[in-house]
Amino acid sequence: MDKTSNSGDDNGVLHNVEGFVLERLLSKHDSGGDPLIGIGDLMESIDTAMSPVLDQAIEGLIAQGLIHSPDGENYQITQDGINELENRKREAIPL
Repeated sequence: MDKTSNSGDDNGVLHNVEGFVLERLLSKHDSGGDPLIGIGDLMESIDTAMSPVLDQAIEGLIAQGLIHSPDGENYQITQDGINELENRKREAIPL
């Protein structure tokens, strides 16, 4: 098995999970209510094939300043996260 292609696949899955988390947090942010989403809600709404990298995606998004967790269990999107999501949408390759 080619480890290079697996690494690329892993990066693609991670990128997709990051995008999913940003989308969910943005929709919660835009709803006008409490902008926080718990890890349990994220776990329940993600595809089971992607769930193994959810923690890694969340850690990466926090490290980049794209999301924030005031208590370590609930998350909200930052303005940088909103900007990043807009950039990702603009740069997405249409199928």
